[in-house]
Amino acid sequence: MLDKKKQILESWKKLQKDLNKFVKDKNIQDLEKTVLKVVKSAQKDLSNLVDKDVAKVRSKIKKEANQLEKKIEKTINEEIKKAKAYVDAQRKELNRLQAKLEKLVPSKKPATKKKTTKKTASKKKTTKKAASKKKVTKKAATKKKVTKKKVSKKK
Repeated sequence: MLDKKKQILESWKKLQKDLNKFVKDKNIQDLEKTVLKVVKSAQKDLSNLVDKDVAKVRSKIKKEANQLEKKIEKTINEEIKKAKAYVDAQRKELNRLQAKLEKLVPSKKPATKKKTTKKTASKKKTTKKAASKKKVTKKAATKKKVTKKKVSKKK
């Protein structure tokens, strides 16, 4: 067992010497440069993968947006059709009800007017007579009121 311990210690010391020798032989700056190169190359590879993933994600989003837009357009068109059908049905119902009302209400035909000068002159005369009759009735109504007032005062 002692031999194994000695061997391990010797191998450890030898490894330490080799490492120290390697570090002395190799410039630490060169080691840093190689490490930086390795890191940069790994970073490039990673960014390439991420860029590819981003492109894939973008294409997926565009695809889904198009699908969603189509669904929305289809739904809106269906709702517009339903609304038009409803409006048409209501319009038909209103027309039917209006026809019923027109049947119930007697229709008045407008009298046709003939243009003659004699008839218009006679109409003017009749309107003057009607106006004079109204004046007479107003005067008679006021006389009645006056007489009624006098009668009520005597009591």
